[in-house]
Amino acid sequence: MPVKYLMYVNIILKNNVTIHYDISKELKLKKQERIAKFLKDTIEKNYLKIKTVDLKFDIPALKKDMESRTSLLMAKTFKK
Repeated sequence: MPVKYLMYVNIILKNNVTIHYDISKELKLKKQERIAKFLKDTIEKNYLKIKTVDLKFDIPALKKDMESRTSLLMAKTFKK
């Protein structure tokens, strides 16, 4: 899933340290690919130390995008 649908990620380590990454703020400064690479690298680097990973999604944006893509697909499918 593209990171543009994420608002933030909280990575909670076993020693109760929380790494908070505000993606909605970072998207204004960085590209999606760079943010995704940072998240992937961070999770892989701290894999054994991670207790939980919390993801907060931007549900309205995700819903809007899915509805528009669905309507486009339906229009193509049932075109006369």
